[in-house]
Amino acid sequence: MAATASASPEPVLDTSKRFGFEWDRYRDLYPHYEEQFLGWVAPLEPADFAGRDVLDAGCGMGRNSRWAAKYGARSVLAVDYAELAVNAARAGLADLPNVAVERQSLYDLDRSQAFDLCFSIGVIHHLEFPERAVARLHRALRPGGRLVVWLYGYEGNEAWVRFFRVLHPLLKRLPPSLVHALAYLVSLPIFTGLKLGVHRWLRLGGSSYLDAVARFPFAHLHKIVFDQLLPDIAHYYKRDEVTALFAQQAWGDISIHHNRGYSWTVICQRA
Repeated sequence: MAATASASPEPVLDTSKRFGFEWDRYRDLYPHYEEQFLGWVAPLEPADFAGRDVLDAGCGMGRNSRWAAKYGARSVLAVDYAELAVNAARAGLADLPNVAVERQSLYDLDRSQAFDLCFSIGVIHHLEFPERAVARLHRALRPGGRLVVWLYGYEGNEAWVRFFRVLHPLLKRLPPSLVHALAYLVSLPIFTGLKLGVHRWLRLGGSSYLDAVARFPFAHLHKIVFDQLLPDIAHYYKRDEVTALFAQQAWGDISIHHNRGYSWTVICQRA
C-alpha cells in the first residue's frame, strides 16, 4: 500500500514562491497556448473534457483551465499554492462561471473521489516530493477517472540538462527579477537561431517542437527560457523514473508517451 501524504518527510521546500513571480508577470493569453495544451495532453482531445468535473493541479495563471472550460467541462477547479499565481488565475478566469480557483498545495489536496479528470502540466517535476502529489491526485479521482501529467524528459534534453546543472546552483540563489533579466542573454540568441533555422541545419533532436517554438513571439520565448532557469527544483525524468513514480498507486491502466522527443505525457486511469 502506498504511503500517505502525511508520511513524507518535513520540512517541505516551498517551490511556489519563484513561480508566483512568473505567473504574476506573464498573464497574457496567446492564441497558440491552446495548441500547446492539446499537445501536452495528447492523445486526449477536447471531447474528453466535455461534461466532466476537472481539476487543474498547479494552474499557474490559469490558461489551461480556460481550455478545459471551453471544451465543455461541467466544472473546473484550478488550484495552485503560489499566492500571486492564484490572484492571476482568479482575474484571468473571472468570466467563466464553471471555473473556481483555490489556493492549495498538491501535497495537501483535500478532495476525495471528486473529479473525472485531473491534469497537471509542468508541475510535478518541480516538487520536492512528487510521489506525495501523485498520491493526492489519485485520491481526488473517482473510480475510472483519468490523471494526465506532463513532465520534463531527460531523453532528448541531455545537452540542456548538462548546461542547467552547471548554472542551477547559482541561479536558484538569485532573486527572480535578476533571473528574468539574465534570461534575455539566453533567449535572444535562441530566438535568432530559431528564426534562421539553425536547429534544422544542426539536425537537433525535437526539431518539430523547435519549429513550433520558432513561430512564437519573442516575449513567449523569453518566458519559456525564464521558466527553465527559474525553479528551485527541476527534475528531468528518464523513462524508468516515470514508471517508478506512477507505479506507487493502484492504477487500472497507465500509458506513457514520449512527447515530441523531449518530454513525457503520462495518462493513468484509476481502478
